[in-house]
Amino acid sequence: MTRAFVLHSDTPDKQPGGDQASRLRELVESLDKGDGQSTTGSPAGQTQPPNHVPPPRRIPVIAIASGKGGVGKTTTSVNLAIALAAQNRRTVLMDADLGLANADVLCGMMPKHRLEAATADSGLTLEDLAVDAPGGFRLIPGSVGIGRVGELEDHERDVLLGSLEALHARNDVVLIDTSAGLGPSVTAFVRAADLGLVVVTPEPTSIADAYALIKVLVASPEIARPPVLSLIINQVANEREAEQVHERIAGVCDRFLGYQMPMIGHIRRDKKVLQAVRSRVPYMIESPKSHAGKDMQRLARSLIDWAGIEGRAAAHAGKRGWFARR
Repeated sequence: MTRAFVLHSDTPDKQPGGDQASRLRELVESLDKGDGQSTTGSPAGQTQPPNHVPPPRRIPVIAIASGKGGVGKTTTSVNLAIALAAQNRRTVLMDADLGLANADVLCGMMPKHRLEAATADSGLTLEDLAVDAPGGFRLIPGSVGIGRVGELEDHERDVLLGSLEALHARNDVVLIDTSAGLGPSVTAFVRAADLGLVVVTPEPTSIADAYALIKVLVASPEIARPPVLSLIINQVANEREAEQVHERIAGVCDRFLGYQMPMIGHIRRDKKVLQAVRSRVPYMIESPKSHAGKDMQRLARSLIDWAGIEGRAAAHAGKRGWFARR
């Protein structure tokens, strides 16, 4: 049986990263409480002003990153979004692989508007840009062929991060597919998220680059508290190989960074994945019972439990809403 979430160290309290399970549960509880203001009433003897607007419901934001390209990060992001939607979680995926976005290509889509519109003076929000994608999730298409967008200006990045709030009211979870590598936009998205998932393969270069990304994220002197991170081991032969890769990365993180590096799941090598990429139909649609499809289903269930992803927005959509179109 696959171990959905593995912690490397038996002494978590001494690590600067802390007990990540407790931290994430505390975070989810704080998200449910919003900003501490009541959204359903007011103190005794008082009434809310007529223009009072309750703050948007807070939901988990999960960034998906990788140390290098070519490890299946975007394929993982798209199929994870579909797997979450299949579990009745209303999911929106923002393709923030700036300049080289291709989540829409994997889904066989040709969107009219893309992510850069949210940073321009267009009046469009991230919610406006979200379009229905195959498999029951919504996609905010990323920028393609615009060299300048490969790395955003600071104020543009701030606009996008601030715009994430607009996605909280109508969704159960936000996924962000970041660019590969160690750029400022990648680290900003991961640090702004509630959980960062680092996709890595058994290739030595992938392992080395994944460790470099983790080091940048958790060891920078300007951050007060390291982000909550977890590994997705992709393209493995079996569970044992995934455990070996995890143990190798977790060992160096523990030794040199003093940071626990858990693994939330793995995805086996599967020819169905390559076939799906070539056909522009995600494997969770084309071959959900394949090895990769079954592994992705397990990963989605583990993520739902771990991050506390509730299905409230999906439940409110009703039969004529989101999931009726899957």
